[in-house]
Amino acid sequence: PLYFLDFETDGPAIPRFEGMRPFEQFPFQFSCHKLEESAEIKHFWSLHTDLDDPRIGIAEDLVNILGTNGSIIAYNAPFEIRFIKNLAGWFPDLAPDLLSMVDRFWDQLPIFRNHYIDYRFLGSASIKYVLPVLVPGLSYEDLNVSGGTEAQAAWNTMLQTKDAELKMSLIENLLEYCGQDTMAMVRIHQYL
Repeated sequence: PLYFLDFETDGPAIPRFEGMRPFEQFPFQFSCHKLEESAEIKHFWSLHTDLDDPRIGIAEDLVNILGTNGSIIAYNAPFEIRFIKNLAGWFPDLAPDLLSMVDRFWDQLPIFRNHYIDYRFLGSASIKYVLPVLVPGLSYEDLNVSGGTEAQAAWNTMLQTKDAELKMSLIENLLEYCGQDTMAMVRIHQYL
């Protein structure tokens, strides 16, 4: 199978969790679309919604969802690889499973940096510019959360709010945004 993976991260100035440095980033969410050989697509995700440390839950979910075989596709893979390696360092008991993922990565970004250029990308290789050109009708314009910085802000607000309705709305927005990133990679893969 092909696993299309994307993390959302935070890196606060004042470390929240033991063993972390100022501005050190950690994942609080990921989305993974799994494309089977049969062309069936399944969506998996993990979003931490409590004030406690999200890292162990994210690490365990990654191991359970991505398993030990199949390619892992990312858009700018060094970003995802860095966090997998960080999780392995934070949780040595999960390190063998996490580190075995590193050699399975394949990156879509170099295609658009080096080989596939379209004037409608406006000089950018960002997925947010590539996607609407290759897959019309699928873009980030109508999302309530449409970028990584917005995702950080939404996650932090979601953690702090006492308003249950706002919390659920922010959770839905975060799931939709991160899920859009991985579905975008699926659609780009299918287009190519």
